[in-house]
Amino acid sequence: MNLKSVILIILQISLMATACSDREAGDLIKGESKRIKEGTFTIAILPEQNVFEQKKRYRPLAEYLSDTLNVNVKIKLLDSYGSIYDEIKNRTIDAAFFGSFNYVLTRARTDIEPIARPVEIGGNSNYKGIIFTRKDSGLNSDIRTWKGKRISLVHEVTTAGYIFPRWYLKRHGIDNFEKYFRRIIFSGSHDAAILAVLKGQADIGAAKDLIFKKLLSENPAIRDEIVVLAESISVPSNSLCVRADLKNNIKSSLKKTLLSMHNTDNGRTALAALNAEKFIETSDSEFNELRQMAGDIGIDIRTYQFRDSR
Repeated sequence: MNLKSVILIILQISLMATACSDREAGDLIKGESKRIKEGTFTIAILPEQNVFEQKKRYRPLAEYLSDTLNVNVKIKLLDSYGSIYDEIKNRTIDAAFFGSFNYVLTRARTDIEPIARPVEIGGNSNYKGIIFTRKDSGLNSDIRTWKGKRISLVHEVTTAGYIFPRWYLKRHGIDNFEKYFRRIIFSGSHDAAILAVLKGQADIGAAKDLIFKKLLSENPAIRDEIVVLAESISVPSNSLCVRADLKNNIKSSLKKTLLSMHNTDNGRTALAALNAEKFIETSDSEFNELRQMAGDIGIDIRTYQFRDSR
């Protein structure tokens, strides 16, 4: 074989290798394009706990929904309870995990639809408000011992951290909640309200029992420090609600995915991060008792002001 023939063979092999490489690159690009998700779907969450804890809990859910629905699901952590109404009204978010009273207020003045809520490990999908104090505070279930004390609350649009304690005192004959206490502290989150009492920064507090139980599991010593004085009726846990103007196929796909995610390995992993077993359907009628509670303390849910709304 002469030199010219050898050169031709080498050139042919080189061209074949280049062609194969180009096809592989093309296939890779096509494969990547299949994983490129269409659009962005933004879900807001409330500042119930510290920022890092919230992001850690909800990130796996966002990843699961992104992969299953083939959209870019983004979690947006709101910095206040009052901002959720503006976010929905201005269409800067598509959905949100609403606290129960936040849902009632928002539903009264704009169109949102409840989709589903998580069932915690152990089977509980509701929560209660609790009023608590340190065991060494000298306070007890007699509300007369609470007069003139410092109370740690969460926010004016929370059931457990505001509506329930107001309703409870009203039920026991106290009409002027604000004047009954020497100081009212709004801590901004349920865990902060609990810690304020634990650290002695407040004499009495109100918060969500689920957050209280979570703190107990992480810090068993708290059990010897805090005593619960009263608890509310059960209301639905934070429910994922969507803007009513979203396309029906989007709403139905989201709902179907949430209600079935406990049947897949990746879904169960995302649920575990939320300390949940599965999602169940949520209906508007489940909030009727809370609406009555608000009415009992003179709140008009159509005009009630969202504090620090932006």
